[in-house]
Amino acid sequence: MKAQKRIRISQCMIVKNEEKNIEKALTWGKAVMWEQIVVDTGSTDRTVELARKHGAKVFFFDWINDFAAAKNYAIEQAGGDWIAFFDADEYMALEDAKALKDVLGQILGKSFDAISMGCQNLDDDGRVFSSGTQLRVFRNIPDIRYRRQIHEQLVAVSGRELHVGDISNEISFFHTGYQKQVLEGKAKKGRNRKLIQEEVEKNPDDHEMLGYMGDECFDDGEYSEAEKWYRRSIERMPGRLPDYDQRSAYTFTRLLTILIRKSSSPGNAAGPEGEGKTREDILRELEGVYQQAAEKLPQEGDFDYLMGRFYAEEDLAERAVKCLESALRKLETYGCYNKALLLASSVMEVYGLLVRCCFAIGDREKCVSYGVAYLKQDRYGMAVLSRLLKVLLPFGGLGEDKAGNPEILGFFLKLYDPASLKDKLFLIKTAEKSGCQGFAAFAAEQLFTAKDRQRMGI
Repeated sequence: MKAQKRIRISQCMIVKNEEKNIEKALTWGKAVMWEQIVVDTGSTDRTVELARKHGAKVFFFDWINDFAAAKNYAIEQAGGDWIAFFDADEYMALEDAKALKDVLGQILGKSFDAISMGCQNLDDDGRVFSSGTQLRVFRNIPDIRYRRQIHEQLVAVSGRELHVGDISNEISFFHTGYQKQVLEGKAKKGRNRKLIQEEVEKNPDDHEMLGYMGDECFDDGEYSEAEKWYRRSIERMPGRLPDYDQRSAYTFTRLLTILIRKSSSPGNAAGPEGEGKTREDILRELEGVYQQAAEKLPQEGDFDYLMGRFYAEEDLAERAVKCLESALRKLETYGCYNKALLLASSVMEVYGLLVRCCFAIGDREKCVSYGVAYLKQDRYGMAVLSRLLKVLLPFGGLGEDKAGNPEILGFFLKLYDPASLKDKLFLIKTAEKSGCQGFAAFAAEQLFTAKDRQRMGI
């Protein structure tokens, strides 16, 4: 308990026109933080007034197009032993905030410089749509500061490597600002590109900033330019990348996306990178980048997902199955913290593609397995159900196969509710459309009375 009394956390944030968020941003930490530091960079609304009303210490910083400089100024105003740096559109649950204080009390005698926490990104309906990890809590010592004008990064000024403790599986914060970012995106585009360009000029070998410039071009539809920036970024990546290097993973996934786009339409291969290249050339390039990405970041499932989806669309079913199964294995083994951002939100699509491709190559067992996994989540996936019916009833439930109809019906009634009119009709109608008329007729006899069948025309 004595150790906990010495825990003084300074909550810091830089803000501009955040009157909609500032009260919540300060309220959640009130009972835990030793002090709350708000640095205003030029608000014209009630942000400053509301921050003072809630007891925050308010300071002012003239904006100089440098996020790191503004954040470092905030740190310099703080008197706590630890800094908790959050944006105005981020918050922690009270129980997690209290747990954070306990964690810091437990590691006082250890050499951790910073704490890596879980980051849960929320959509407009308050649902988590992606997760990652972020360094938001760190010791208040002169050697730890932010660098870079934009996409700022916490580093040791002395050049040593920060000693980071990972509590991302125990404690998280929530980020709610994506709607606002979309609305403000166009206004900030020119500013962001200018700041990134300045960083690249200062540090031409900074592969992360090269990747960020690629993002700017990609988001503006300048795919040929984006490709150049992503390739420059990859060339300058170190030999070994951290397992949780989300920035580098994003560079590879965006480049794969561009090459897939080009392979589907060679006419898109405009500019010096694409001149004179056939579709086969681009396909070899695509597979080369995929192999390079998998070697650099072997735990990242998004690369396998993108290639699996591409192979499925190209009717290369065996290759698709191999990649998609690899993607699911990686997701199950390594999770989605700072990785698998695309895959984690597309698992149902992956199951659907696996059903389609396993059906195409005649792998009956896998087709059924993946089909069941899909239908447990979405029982009204007609294409998936149709393929399962065709696999389990190759002759439509007629002739020799008719004897198996009761067993097959029992199998499907574990997925579909026999008390639900919608479920029963969906199963029967899908069987009819799939050419399994014998099974459809048998199911109708078992699930409906003769009078109901006549009334509904089944």
